[in-house]
Amino acid sequence: MKTVLTIAFVIFSLQLCFAQTVAPNDEYVQYIYNSETNSKELSYNYSNKWDFDGDKRNDSLFFIGNGGAHTYFYLRIILSSDGRRRDFRSIHIDMPYFVSREELIKWGKNPGIQFIVSDFDDDGVSDIYLNFNNPFGHIPANWKNNGIKTKYVVLSFKKRKEIVKDYVWTK
Repeated sequence: MKTVLTIAFVIFSLQLCFAQTVAPNDEYVQYIYNSETNSKELSYNYSNKWDFDGDKRNDSLFFIGNGGAHTYFYLRIILSSDGRRRDFRSIHIDMPYFVSREELIKWGKNPGIQFIVSDFDDDGVSDIYLNFNNPFGHIPANWKNNGIKTKYVVLSFKKRKEIVKDYVWTK
């Protein structure tokens, strides 16, 4: 009897180990090559959902995974107006699941709210809110030189130029 229970326990444990879990926003999951790890990593492809440069064509937005046991993702954007790849490798988030601006207003600096697309500056073009306030994300030097002081930012593009501002918290 003890042997049967042990075998049952081992089989059950293996089933748990190999069980597939469904990630949030799993319809956007894709395995994309990461040149830093030299392998394909769990990533999120949100391409063709939003227009970030105002040319009336949706752009490409990815979060590329680092392949760790606790995966962090960096942001990649390709604007349709110039086709240039922009990798933001110092901005690491671990939950690249888009939520609404209302969730940000409701929850504030909650670490679970890390990625939002909305028109934050009311110019008719989508902007990107990023909360990378974690031990692995850091403010790029060029952003610091332009006055960025926090890891809560809004990223916009005007005439293909990157515009970054600290997110202004309102109640």
